[in-house]
Amino acid sequence: MNKNKILYNSQNVYDLIKDNTEIIETDNNVIFTPSAMDIIKSKGIKIVYKKDIADNCGCSCVKDDSTEIVKQTIKILVNKLNITDEKIIKKVITEVLNRVNL
Repeated sequence: MNKNKILYNSQNVYDLIKDNTEIIETDNNVIFTPSAMDIIKSKGIKIVYKKDIADNCGCSCVKDDSTEIVKQTIKILVNKLNITDEKIIKKVITEVLNRVNL
């Protein structure tokens, strides 16, 4: 784990926010101050910690050829359906990959 943390506050959080940003994907090395979180929430943006969801999914089936399918499935579940429960995400990803024979 990288010990160098990145801190976003109310002044530099706009570096992450682009036009029509709906989601900010980040990892555990990023820290948001409460004021930065207020700005993010006020714009209706969700934060997804990639390592938390993708790595903790527990899917042993994640391979190079299926990585994009997993990423897009997680994105749909989190952004469109507001599903963040890791157990549900794991079940859905497993089912999707089984159905596309990966």
